[in-house]
Amino acid sequence: MVIHMKTVDIKYIILVPHQRLDLTEANAIKKQFKFLGKKQSNLWIVDMVNVEFIDSSGLSVLMAGLKIAREHDCRLVICNLNPTIKLAFEISQFDLVFEIFSNRDEIFSKFNLTPPVENTALLQRRVSG
Repeated sequence: MVIHMKTVDIKYIILVPHQRLDLTEANAIKKQFKFLGKKQSNLWIVDMVNVEFIDSSGLSVLMAGLKIAREHDCRLVICNLNPTIKLAFEISQFDLVFEIFSNRDEIFSKFNLTPPVENTALLQRRVSG
């Protein structure tokens, strides 16, 4: 029996939203997700390290991002949720939908990735409203 294996190089993009993930920010992030769909990457990391507030618009845009990622054969993962944001994910049961990691290092370890070096060619966009 022959098992065909394919090695896949993981190319990732990191999005770092700012403090509030509300209606205003959600529109900007949705544009980013649509833009990312055109990029040659297969892992989108949403680093929530700076996010202090999220509402239903913010949660909805993350779900839209997950849909866009899947349409482009990408994985969308989330990291660095503070306790308040984590509670919002749990109440809405988004913690059952998304892959959530404690921090970027955990993601890099799981996917055997090299962390980015500052000012490299990797696309690391800071989303702003």
